[in-house]
Amino acid sequence: MSRLLIALCVGSCLLTMRPTLMTAQEGSYDENALRVESHLGDLQIVRGIHGTVVARAGVFHGPKVASLVSQSDSALAEAKVFEREYEPGQYIAALGIATLGAAIGASRIHDINSGIPSGLTAASFLLIAYGGSKLENAYRALSKAIWWYNRDLKR
Repeated sequence: MSRLLIALCVGSCLLTMRPTLMTAQEGSYDENALRVESHLGDLQIVRGIHGTVVARAGVFHGPKVASLVSQSDSALAEAKVFEREYEPGQYIAALGIATLGAAIGASRIHDINSGIPSGLTAASFLLIAYGGSKLENAYRALSKAIWWYNRDLKR
């Protein structure tokens, strides 16, 4: 009786099993290629033709791209640049915008020295420009990381 039960269990396991994909490299290019999409102001990294979202970047947080593209050394190097530049760029640009708001507020005060709003305005433009340049470097690195990753996928 126990042999029959074991045979039935093994048989049912064998009948219900099907082949599965183990790693990204074993699938097709169409299933594993990455792309960047924008959705309601958020940056999304999407995999394959089915559009599976594998990472998101929103306000003040960036995706961990290095773990997605770690199979390619060149892509990994660019992903580290993205991760290093993205969040500081957002914080610096946000600080610049806040400083601009303070400059506008200070300019409405009649008894204040005129140099204060002028200094705040100049500082805000510098902060926004510097933060924007860091964000530009981050987006360029993200684009290169995804390109290198897709390039190294097997076709």
